[in-house]
Amino acid sequence: MTKLQKLLEIEGYTNVTELLAACITDSVNPGICCNPANPSCNYTCEVEPDQDQGWCEECDTGTVKSALVLAGLI
Repeated sequence: MTKLQKLLEIEGYTNVTELLAACITDSVNPGICCNPANPSCNYTCEVEPDQDQGWCEECDTGTVKSALVLAGLI
């Protein structure tokens, strides 16, 4: 399961299109930790749409990426 798929599951969306439709009209987006040293971390938080180094409070690293970054739109 990719991090984008995991984010869909956690946020309650049924598909990527539904998530992206919600994201493009908002100033904050859901983000998920993508720490390669801790792939089991699924910490989520609200981040700016272009965030690719957001802070993960579980890993203490700048590894949170927004849904739009994970989808390759930004």
